[in-house]
Amino acid sequence: MSERKPERLETFDASLERRMADCGLSDDTRQFLRDLHAAEKQLNEAFQRAHQGGALEARVSAVYRRMYGRG
Repeated sequence: MSERKPERLETFDASLERRMADCGLSDDTRQFLRDLHAAEKQLNEAFQRAHQGGALEARVSAVYRRMYGRG
């Protein structure tokens, strides 16, 4: 199973870049949001794969419960 790397700046949505610049966010804050966006996409993809059933679904569900306290 190959692991995806977080999205690079070049592929970050241009409209989001413009909105962050319009808000006057610092470079550090914008980088944090880029990283957060990439991580969120990876989590969404993992959840989509997990909903295909099997052992992966059970593992992802267990991790989710530990992280967010959902039972």
